[in-house]
Amino acid sequence: MKGSAILPFGLSLGFMSTALPFLLTRQGVSLGRVAGISATALSPTVWAFLFKPLLDSGLKRSTYCLILTATASISIAVGVAMLTPAHLGVAVPALLIATFSMVLYTGSANGWMSQVTGDHERGIVAGWQNVANLGGGALGSFAVMGLLKHSIVTQQSAGLLMAVLVWVGATPLLFFPKPPEPKFRMSEVFSKTLIEIGRAVRRRECLVGFALLLSPAAGSAASNLQSGLGKDFHASETTVIWVMGIGAAIACSIGALVGGKLADRFPRGYVYLFSGLGTAATAIAAAVLPRTPAVYIVTTLLYNAITGSIYAAYNALGLELTGDSPVASTQLGLFAASINGNVNYMTRADGLGYRKAGVTGMYLVDGLASVVCIVPLLFLVKSERKRRALRAGVAA
Repeated sequence: MKGSAILPFGLSLGFMSTALPFLLTRQGVSLGRVAGISATALSPTVWAFLFKPLLDSGLKRSTYCLILTATASISIAVGVAMLTPAHLGVAVPALLIATFSMVLYTGSANGWMSQVTGDHERGIVAGWQNVANLGGGALGSFAVMGLLKHSIVTQQSAGLLMAVLVWVGATPLLFFPKPPEPKFRMSEVFSKTLIEIGRAVRRRECLVGFALLLSPAAGSAASNLQSGLGKDFHASETTVIWVMGIGAAIACSIGALVGGKLADRFPRGYVYLFSGLGTAATAIAAAVLPRTPAVYIVTTLLYNAITGSIYAAYNALGLELTGDSPVASTQLGLFAASINGNVNYMTRADGLGYRKAGVTGMYLVDGLASVVCIVPLLFLVKSERKRRALRAGVAA
């Protein structure tokens, strides 16, 4: 259950990718503009890795987690409270700061996790990470969307609720083994720490990992916009809330646990890419099928279930490639920046596809970009496995 410590990250980013499009589109903001706002709020998932070396130096990982949880809770309370068309100038920067804080929180928690997790359990830990991340995020969004739709709470109260949930989500850290003392002093962050990072990420297997994660082969970016597609499929707001809330939470959680199990039994690169093929097929199907509520429900839930598997495989692969590295936070942060980078640029590309050709354009951009990348990457993974087997003196 170590992976459940990622829940604050899931709650925060789940809001950005699910509740934010729902809340803004129902206030009259176009989905094309929402795609840009969402990508901006989520952009620290791409560039915040530049600050990850700090997490491997100076303070203990537990101390960093405490500081970053406090910062994120305040920022998300402000961002949610001010999320209206008239106050986007305040809301978007606040949500961006919350994302930045949660990316660093996750880097510190993941680095801690990597150092105290054995290889035999990395898949299942990755599965639970994504139950907390994707499933927990969907549940949090469900609560916020439902409460606001029925006017049970104000947006100010919803912001405070999100802040409280962030703190509650961090409580599993209290049961972690004591984190190792940092190997590097804060004064060494731009010297010894960076040298160790460079040595770690230049390994061939890490470079292959970056190739997989940077490509749109399995980014599943369409899930960031699906809560804004209700009108296109003639689905009611209630349907959207249940599908993107409870439905997505269950689907993502099942997919994550299945993906985690598979990642402990099969090569993690293959699990990642074949899961990406699943979301690509679902996206293409959604592009050509009739625009009905039933199609929206089935394709959205299936897409989210496979997304859970993708992220479990990604996390397991990252833990495998990082191991007990003294710069685990930074190394895992670079992997996270890679996959989040492809999600970010594909969210923008999907939004452009929607502007040009509606739902068909959005899903075709998402699915076809994935298919084009998967085939060569499968050959790359196969080649790397053969190389490692030969180096180990074992027939591939």
